Amino acid sequence: MTKPQDLLALAQAAIHYTQAVAHTQHCKELLRGGYTTWRNSTGHQHTDLARGDANWKAMMAATAGEYQHLRNAKSRERRSQQKLLALAKQWEGVQ
Repeated sequence: MTKPQDLLALAQAAIHYTQAVAHTQHCKELLRGGYTTWRNSTGHQHTDLARGDANWKAMMAATAGEYQHLRNAKSRERRSQQKLLALAKQWEGVQ
């Protein structure tokens, strides 16, 4: 990995990873917002919800889409991190 193209690939992987991290954080904020919206709309804003009870399940069902987006974002972040680390190790091995 000594060609300029290889360095470009490393830089692009770093940019992609940074974007993936930012997107994951955005998805976390959307999920938290979904929880807050559900709590406010149902009058549970000051209620502790136990996992598994009916209200918990209703909140999870109402925010299933946001949760799935977060899971997908975390997967993309993990894959882009692995790619970045692999390219960095290749670059390090040549130096």
